[in-house]
Amino acid sequence: MMIIDALKKFFCLNKEKSEAEALHLRRSFQDHYKSFRSLLTANNIALELMADMDKTLREGQPFSMAFVRGHCTALTVNIYKMVRNLHELSNGKYGGLSKVFDNVSGKIEEILSRQPKIAGRKFVLSMDEVGIHSTDQAGGKMANLGEIRNRVGLNVPDGFVITAAATKYFMDSNKLQDEINRRLKLMDDADLEDLYTTSASIQQLIANAPLPEDLEQLIIRRYEELAARSNGRVLVSMRSSALGEDSGNISFAGQYRTQLNVTDDMLGITYKEIVASKYKSQAIVYRMQRGFRHQDVVMCVGCLAMVDGVVSGVMYSRSPRDPRSDWVIINAAPGLASQVVDGRALTDMFKVSRNGPHEVLARELRVKDASPLSDSQAAELAGIAVRLEGHFGTPQDTEWSIDRDGRIIILQSRPLAQAAPVQDGETESIDVDETQPSLLAGGVSASAGVACGPVHIVRSNIDLLQFPEGAVLVVAHPLPDWATLLNRAAAVVSETGHVTAHLATVSREFGIPAIFGIAHATEILRNGDMITVDSSGRRIYSGRRDDLLKKAGPPSNLMAGSPVYKLLEEVLRLITPLNLTNPASPYFRPSSCETFHDITRFCHEKAVTEMFSFSSRFGFDEKGAKQLAGDIPLQWWVINLEDGFREGLDMKDRWVRIEDIVSLPMLAIWEGMTAVAWKGPPPVDLKGFGSVLFQSTMNPSLDPAVRSSMASKSYFLISRNFCNLSVRLGYHFSLAEAHLSDLLTENYVSFQFKGGAADENRRFIRVNLIKDILEQYDFRVQQKSDSLAARIEKKPVPFLIERLKVLGYLLIHTRQIDMVMGDQGMVDSYRQSLLADLEKIVKPAKENVT
Repeated sequence: MMIIDALKKFFCLNKEKSEAEALHLRRSFQDHYKSFRSLLTANNIALELMADMDKTLREGQPFSMAFVRGHCTALTVNIYKMVRNLHELSNGKYGGLSKVFDNVSGKIEEILSRQPKIAGRKFVLSMDEVGIHSTDQAGGKMANLGEIRNRVGLNVPDGFVITAAATKYFMDSNKLQDEINRRLKLMDDADLEDLYTTSASIQQLIANAPLPEDLEQLIIRRYEELAARSNGRVLVSMRSSALGEDSGNISFAGQYRTQLNVTDDMLGITYKEIVASKYKSQAIVYRMQRGFRHQDVVMCVGCLAMVDGVVSGVMYSRSPRDPRSDWVIINAAPGLASQVVDGRALTDMFKVSRNGPHEVLARELRVKDASPLSDSQAAELAGIAVRLEGHFGTPQDTEWSIDRDGRIIILQSRPLAQAAPVQDGETESIDVDETQPSLLAGGVSASAGVACGPVHIVRSNIDLLQFPEGAVLVVAHPLPDWATLLNRAAAVVSETGHVTAHLATVSREFGIPAIFGIAHATEILRNGDMITVDSSGRRIYSGRRDDLLKKAGPPSNLMAGSPVYKLLEEVLRLITPLNLTNPASPYFRPSSCETFHDITRFCHEKAVTEMFSFSSRFGFDEKGAKQLAGDIPLQWWVINLEDGFREGLDMKDRWVRIEDIVSLPMLAIWEGMTAVAWKGPPPVDLKGFGSVLFQSTMNPSLDPAVRSSMASKSYFLISRNFCNLSVRLGYHFSLAEAHLSDLLTENYVSFQFKGGAADENRRFIRVNLIKDILEQYDFRVQQKSDSLAARIEKKPVPFLIERLKVLGYLLIHTRQIDMVMGDQGMVDSYRQSLLADLEKIVKPAKENVT
């Protein structure tokens, strides 16, 4: 009895020990599964962020630095989570990955934190010292003016420039920038009232700050030297000249402040107000639309002797619509140029030949009494315009004035902001098309194009604050202040103005159709009425005219080449390229990761491997792989992560039938796999067979010394709502993954494909064929050589189930066809066959979106 009792006690203790170990393993597996799910969630968020950043860059829609930094921060956080969760899954096996992550994230932070360097130490430069070489000290406007004076030899006003170094000194002395940045971060730029309130508060903050005494004295001394050269006290114009202004197709036209007739006792106050105008509401919007960080723009200020202008205006060395045009456009009005550029004044327009003796080709006289500009003066101006274009190498937008002595004085010259050029055979007709009834007609096409929207008349700041997205801006005068609304306006209609007004320039940059000079527009048009503005035809129609709208060109890419655009490009080079594509490669390791995308790919692959190997590592048969049984193609293995098997299934059985599976995404993939019987490998021609043999000798994954996953099993990791399918069939590697639930934000389907037995060209054609088919079924696809990655997210479950069927079908029916992709006839045949099958398998879109 004692022996029997001892044996019973021994077996009872062993049983209790075995049950305790099993409980411990179950808990350990649950912890692993929790880390695995957390890693997958972070992976999905990271991939969505990458896709959003890449899409934003490609589509050219305006984006701010806040978008770039916000996405980079979220991306860094989620990739850190992936690294941490893989560390927990693998018990620290991939320690080198943390170092790689730190290296990549450090490089990204270095780019994001980069600040513009202020060139030079001088606080003031005379006009004799200024030229193109000093743009980074004096700003674009004054640098161009100094170039015209010192290199071209034309008349410009005498004066000096208060430099970017001086502005930085002033801002730093009062510790203003941190507080400005704080207010800007709190601002909702989509809320016009908040935009205006923040803008006003920042401008007031700067205007109230004291000017350093040494800087103030230096400005006064330079003014006194200017006055001495002018034989007494002189009035000056103080003009903004920001870094980045008047460069390329980025004019900043009318966005900052200019103050005329400034006396010596107002120099310091006016200087601060112009520095503060960097934060005018329209300037903030313009920078965001054109891709400038606020810190990229440093305000310089020109201080120039006033010109007593008898007649002034603006001229374009070519048509703003046609860079090939052979005429100069001149707009002129009596008095100062400021009334011309803000669009208030009636102007005479001259169209003058670019070729000597610069004959006047056409004129439109709008100024009462005699024209303030003679034909000989128009010819002289045209010659200057051509000369300036020749010097700067691009068509010019030039502001000028003629003083009482008859001298032409250049006040400003910048690259001409041009709209899309006219096509061959197209002309800039000034005749109005009278064949269609319209509400209004005439005026001038300030910015070509067609757009439709409800009327919104702006007469006051209250009207401005209530301006709705997509409305047509209707105003009495095309004031530069209205530029605040251009990022939300469909079109602009003004009762006065001309093609050379500042608002016309900015409208062309933004690609916003604009008609100026439409008399009585604010009286005839009514708020809320839907209208179509055809700027090219200079007509306004009631309602929506689709026949005209379909002729509208694509939207302008306002961001291309801008500082923020270039910064995002640079950051994305550390984020989106995928270098780790083949898990079988000996180089698939942490040290080979060069980008965030590489890190996500490595973490995802190794996390799946760790979950797959849990059973073998810990001797836990309960979570071991079970082979699919039944009349099925090939061999498939299934690991149940949580609730992917039906209740009551014997977990000790090494086999599982498809009827035992309750994983929704796996069943959808399986339906696609089995919907059409595979006809076997295609007949291979001699070239295709030779290609396979050659690749077999060259592929390092087939080297017996290299541990290859090509001989590994193809397996499903499943739960009720999740499936990860890793397929390794011969030379091919594919990965399909999906999560389906009632929460759209958690839903996704992803697919990766690489490999093939044929040569690189045939593999490329095969993967390009798969890409084309996936795109027809709404996948977002990235292709690199013979590999691709495809993804859909945030769609309803029925929609994604149909896309999983597509993946299941393609996994079976595209294997080995790379061997016959050298024949275009075979490519076309397979394309037709694959699409025909899928049309039968996949439900129409209207049946699978609910």
